[in-house]
Amino acid sequence: MQTQLEERQAERANANAPLPRVRLIAAIALLIGLAVLVGVVGSKWPFTELAMLRSLQEQSGTQVQVTGFRQTYFPHPGCVADGVTFRKGNAQPFITIQKLTVAGSYHGLLTNHLKSIRADGFRLVIDKQTFSGALGKTSPGLTIGEIIADGAEIAFPAQQKGEEPLVFRIPKLALHDVADTQPLRFETTVQLPKPVAEVEVTGKFGPWRAGQTAQTRLSGSYALHRLDLGSFAGLAGQMIASGKFDGELQGVKVEGSLDAPDFEVRQSKHPVHLVAQYDATVNGLNGDVEIDAARAHFRGTTIFGAGTVSGEGLEQGKAVTAELSSKQARIEDLLWLFVSGNQPAMAGPIVFRAKVQLPPENRSFTKKVKLEGDFGVSNAQYPNATTQKNIDLLSARARGQADKVEDQQDKVGNNYDPGKVLSDVKGHVVLNDGIAHLSNVSFAVPGAQAFVSGTYSLLTEKVDLSGHMRLEAELSKATTGVKSVLLKVMQPFMHKSKHQVSVVAIRIGGTYGNPTYTAVPKAEK
Repeated sequence: MQTQLEERQAERANANAPLPRVRLIAAIALLIGLAVLVGVVGSKWPFTELAMLRSLQEQSGTQVQVTGFRQTYFPHPGCVADGVTFRKGNAQPFITIQKLTVAGSYHGLLTNHLKSIRADGFRLVIDKQTFSGALGKTSPGLTIGEIIADGAEIAFPAQQKGEEPLVFRIPKLALHDVADTQPLRFETTVQLPKPVAEVEVTGKFGPWRAGQTAQTRLSGSYALHRLDLGSFAGLAGQMIASGKFDGELQGVKVEGSLDAPDFEVRQSKHPVHLVAQYDATVNGLNGDVEIDAARAHFRGTTIFGAGTVSGEGLEQGKAVTAELSSKQARIEDLLWLFVSGNQPAMAGPIVFRAKVQLPPENRSFTKKVKLEGDFGVSNAQYPNATTQKNIDLLSARARGQADKVEDQQDKVGNNYDPGKVLSDVKGHVVLNDGIAHLSNVSFAVPGAQAFVSGTYSLLTEKVDLSGHMRLEAELSKATTGVKSVLLKVMQPFMHKSKHQVSVVAIRIGGTYGNPTYTAVPKAEK
């Protein structure tokens, strides 16, 4: 019995002997594997303070400092740096980051890949030296899953003492698939300080070409929300816009549309629904814009244009220059934009071509806009009943029907209506400092044609025009009563043109809402 018991114990011992050996072999293999991994990884561990500072300095071409630093190992290898600053020489830091968190993976250590970088409290100050040097260069072969910088700020320094810097706040900024050989994807929301608005942009950028920034590609789409037109002096209302863009950073092609349901020139207090489509080229390096083609529509008017938006920088403002023209416009719509009266003085189709300039001055829209152009209004009528009646009577008298006009006025209680007369108006205008200088303006109705020059103030609505009028009829036939008798006596001494028409000197004064007219015969020279 004793012998059998000993034999069974020996068999069990032999049966269990391979398991400890297997475990020991596996443990030794694991230790050897870990040793190899530690040796490989340890030789290129990127999350030390020295390694991180060296990498940031190489990528930015600047001096980088931190106020605090710690490494992380679980669940992901990485590091956290506090108070990160980028500066050039002895200048003030142009990039500051409150907290920079870098997260990798153990597999990524072998493939030169970072899982994420998060920059909390990121602030970039833009000046003329910001993008010089090697800023934007990435480590060869390095890839980054995503970079998050929500709550970032981009600031342009104040140009004059006492002014506040121009700050663009970025509630959302995410970059994906960051690598030196492929475009990165991005989504961002930017709050514009001037004009006040919020814009959402998604797209692709790159691959970044260090030293060749202008050739870096940019594409995507945008949606602009609640742009406050009140940010522009003299305007009011809100605007939205959307579109897409594609091209190199030095010349990005943009297609889009805008909608301003309550666009208003404050002086007139007449909001209109303005919509527009445009094709433009944007220089992403300085913000200048070439408006290749634009089409704007409001009320019954459509205007076509092209031009530029350019200047020294966003912080100083941009000057707008545009060539505008239309064969599908209404004079009453244009007057509605700029004149405060409840009723436009004139209505009818207008054809015009003009050059417009809007300098970056801190003055109201009406005061700073500059315009020079030519216009022609055909078949014009006058919404004001009294004005239209005066035009009708002028035409009747100019055709020698003064007696008929006054006789019928007496019979119907001064309510004679010879029928609405249509007039044609054309001329040249130069607008500067809120004053429209009118020259070579001709006004024609059946039986009469006037030629005037002078000024009209968009600010005070004061009219000051003078010139002369040619009448088909003799002056004595253009009126009745005592005036007719006197004019018949004076007729031999009055000026007549080669075509035997009468000529009178005229002057238009008063205001837009209450004009005054003066006409006197011109003596023969």
